[in-house]
Amino acid sequence: MKIFNFVKKFIFKYKSSLIVFLFFSIIGWLMSIIVPYITGNYIDLLLQSKDFKVIYDFTAKIVLIGIITIISSFVMNYTYVKIQTKSMTDLNFYVLDHVTKLPILYFKGVDSACLNQRINFDSNTVVSFVLANVLDILTNALTIIFLAYISMRINAKLTLELMALIPLYILLYFVFRKPLYIRGYELKEKQNEFFSKMNDNLQNVKVIKLNATFKEERARLNSAFEKMFNSLLRYTKVSYLFNSSNSMVTTIARVIIFFVGGMEIINGNLTIGDFTIISSYFSMMIGSVGYFLNLGKSYQDALISYDRLRQILDEPQEINGTIRLEGIETIELRNVSFAYDNSKKIIHDFNYEFEKGKIYCIVGDNGAGKSTLINVILGILVNYYSGEIYYNSIEIKELDMYYIRRKIIGVTEQEPKLVNDTIINNLIYGVEVYDYKTIDKLLKDLNVDIDKFHEGLNTKLNEASSNISGGEKLKIAIARTFLKDPDVIVLDEPTSALDVVSIEKLKSMLTALKKEKIILIVTHNQEFLNIADEVIDLNRISKKVECLV
Repeated sequence: MKIFNFVKKFIFKYKSSLIVFLFFSIIGWLMSIIVPYITGNYIDLLLQSKDFKVIYDFTAKIVLIGIITIISSFVMNYTYVKIQTKSMTDLNFYVLDHVTKLPILYFKGVDSACLNQRINFDSNTVVSFVLANVLDILTNALTIIFLAYISMRINAKLTLELMALIPLYILLYFVFRKPLYIRGYELKEKQNEFFSKMNDNLQNVKVIKLNATFKEERARLNSAFEKMFNSLLRYTKVSYLFNSSNSMVTTIARVIIFFVGGMEIINGNLTIGDFTIISSYFSMMIGSVGYFLNLGKSYQDALISYDRLRQILDEPQEINGTIRLEGIETIELRNVSFAYDNSKKIIHDFNYEFEKGKIYCIVGDNGAGKSTLINVILGILVNYYSGEIYYNSIEIKELDMYYIRRKIIGVTEQEPKLVNDTIINNLIYGVEVYDYKTIDKLLKDLNVDIDKFHEGLNTKLNEASSNISGGEKLKIAIARTFLKDPDVIVLDEPTSALDVVSIEKLKSMLTALKKEKIILIVTHNQEFLNIADEVIDLNRISKKVECLV
């Protein structure tokens, strides 16, 4: 029930399609019930009558039922795929949205490819389980009850002997339920690990080539495969034993129906047509009972996926307040400290106030905490630091930093990530108000020769932006930050891939912009220190920040 409650909002979102699916599913079910009954009556009528009208009537009925069945099957399957795909995608996006709002250190050590595959697979499993069974549970229960009633009216003795096998089916489920869950969970985890290793192999092709570590990579893949393969064999063994037990009971049922049914026909208690009806109906009842047994098995599979999704969704999201700012005048840090994994503090009792109209350069050796300080200031590490951070005298934990970072903070990272899209779409990514005249001017000011690209701004960037240089990638990222026209501009090592001319142009742009901005620059470049109003040297900080003006 908890799986149904978890998924229903994603499925019931498409009510009209769901109603169509349910309606035609019921039509198809009714046709499957009718066919054996009229077939049995047809056999008896043929044995009793030589009238060709019997043949014509039966043929017409079969043709009509066939047409209805084909139409119902088509509409049912079409709407099923439509609902299943949309619902699975909605659930997938729901989980991904939650994941993107988890504290940043949650992702430390997390394999993104493995996590993505896990979310996709588990979302598909739980949605498919609920959608496939939302009607089948009812129709299969009605099948058992309705067909048992008809069979009892035809021949109670044969029906009761066959019905005695049902408790054996139920016992099988309880015997195999736990082993199926344990082995199924283990298999899914090992599959994720294996495909994650394969993804690593593709992502690290260059490293593998440079070091010629083909042998080592194959060994890593073989090790992951062996673990997955052994897990698969353990799961297959349990699953096969379950299915074999199921087949054994089905065989016993066949023996009963042919032996007892044959005796009843010879004794005159059963017609051949009625025997055919009971035989067909009991096969359907066995199928329905088997459905409920397999429902237990598929429920265990779905439960595994549900539990894994819940593990992700139960992770608490990062702190994000509700107060929105439309402008930033000051950012103040009071006694701020931060450390990774309870190790030595990277930032210790940091006190500082950043004001609009100034350029601040943050310097220090590698590992001094420059980028970490930026992440703390921007609220990326909001769950982990101690002390207080104020934007316009409002504590950061009360602020809607998602809104603020989107609207009035612009950041260019040291190694900017561009999306696999056109240059223009990368420039306007996350930018709500822009015009092409401003874009052209920014690119010109940053010394970007857009004409060198075959399709200009519409040139599509390859995966990992491999068809542009590091400098061009950095300039596009900086242009996007400036196009946003934020109150706070953050540049992390902006000269790492820029030539001398581009650096000079960038300095001029920052100097011209600073009056209405708070500009934070992480840099080792002396050129930027020359335009800084204040320099924060993290190498000199012990408990209190020193400012070099």
